[in-house]
Amino acid sequence: MNGVIYARYSSDNQREESIEGQLRECKAYAEKNGITIIENYIDRAHTATNDNRPDFQRMIKDSAKGKFEIVLVWKLDRFARNRYDSAHYKNQLKKNGIKVVSATENIADGPDGILLESVLEGMAEYYSAELSVKVKRGLTENALKCKFNGGTMTFGYKLGPEQSYEIDPVNAPIVLDIFKQYDCGKTIKEISQYYSEKGLSLKPDINFITRTLHNRKYIGEYRYNETIIPDGIPAIVPKDLFNRVQEQLAKNKKAPAAKRGDDGYILTTKLFCGCCKTYMVGECGTSASKGKTYNYYRCVNSKKKKTCKSKHKSIRKDRIEELVISEIKKAVFDDAFVDEFAKRAYLAQKEESSELAVLRKELAETEKGIKNMVDAIQAGIVTESTKQRLTDLEATKSNLEISIAKEEIKATIFSEDEIRFFIMSFRKVDYDSSEGRRLVVDRFLNSVVIYDDYILINMNFNNSTKQVDIKELDAPAKRSSLKSLSPP
Repeated sequence: MNGVIYARYSSDNQREESIEGQLRECKAYAEKNGITIIENYIDRAHTATNDNRPDFQRMIKDSAKGKFEIVLVWKLDRFARNRYDSAHYKNQLKKNGIKVVSATENIADGPDGILLESVLEGMAEYYSAELSVKVKRGLTENALKCKFNGGTMTFGYKLGPEQSYEIDPVNAPIVLDIFKQYDCGKTIKEISQYYSEKGLSLKPDINFITRTLHNRKYIGEYRYNETIIPDGIPAIVPKDLFNRVQEQLAKNKKAPAAKRGDDGYILTTKLFCGCCKTYMVGECGTSASKGKTYNYYRCVNSKKKKTCKSKHKSIRKDRIEELVISEIKKAVFDDAFVDEFAKRAYLAQKEESSELAVLRKELAETEKGIKNMVDAIQAGIVTESTKQRLTDLEATKSNLEISIAKEEIKATIFSEDEIRFFIMSFRKVDYDSSEGRRLVVDRFLNSVVIYDDYILINMNFNNSTKQVDIKELDAPAKRSSLKSLSPP
């Protein structure tokens, strides 16, 4: 997998050599774990107590390009010292499929920190979902009136008064011509080449042509989620031409490619080899005798360097995932676990952030400096320097008080009941679906370590480590019976 390194030092108390040391240890970790480093992001003399760091912001922006899966740091405090910034940006990276990994610290960031981050991210996601329901209600009202609901306007149309669809006189003829050419026997590739050679500002590729030929909006059908209204907008393509094209597309359709796995590798970046402490990554293989495809997790050292000495260099994907999901379900449906989880999460929120402690210390020192200046002035030591120093200290005090107020506002505290309700909502998750399984793994699972004789399943909760006999993997994967339990 591809990764990048983020390195930082905060002040003149640290030297340029500290960056080189961070890069050296990160590169060693990457080599050991089969991570290919494609770029380094470095901030010199920038504090991690805020996100105003040029290369850090560039890295966050680049994460959306899908070129790397890991952000490697020397220690987690290089990434952020403000726990709210840390949770925010880790969540942003996670949405882009990227994990932040420390090269020198343990797999877990610390039980209470992981717990708090998990709850904050989850609660934010919960309230975001609640807000989206209200937004969707308004969008549905627009849909019933066949109005444009935002996003990119469909090629061939333009936005009219009151968000209505109108035919674009410039691009609509191109849409109609694409349908006519396909109806006359030209292939999608030939149509794409035809328009590419005409020198238009639009360069329609094969995917664009394919989407165009399948788009029912061109026969006037308005569609938004489950709202479908025939003849809701002006048609560009006659229905008989559209239907002929659909028949031809169906005839030319090729057999779909085989899926790599039934629901993806949900334990990626969380599954480790206990022998060499490296990631286990997904791979698939086909049986020579039966032709059946099997999916595995395999230690990267056994895959690339052939140095792993573990008895279990590869593990059947379905069996390890089912074992992990079963343990998560047991915890989620355990009332005692939920109560303790809610209590610890609530207490973790009340712990003052390190940023707030630093700001208050700086404020106390500033106030002490102001008092010293006032004492000097009262003693008759009045110079331009003392006046300027007092002015500077007063300005610093004012800025610090504003920063402290902002930091205190950030610290929204969820009650134990709110956290308990949030955790218990996971009892309604469909644990047989890909989406549901990935959701609970992301929220509750910290790591899984495969040893020769046993498996350690570490949850995002203090003292919540389950040791399972390795023989449990020998049994065929089974769906847990906990699905039959209903939420309270």
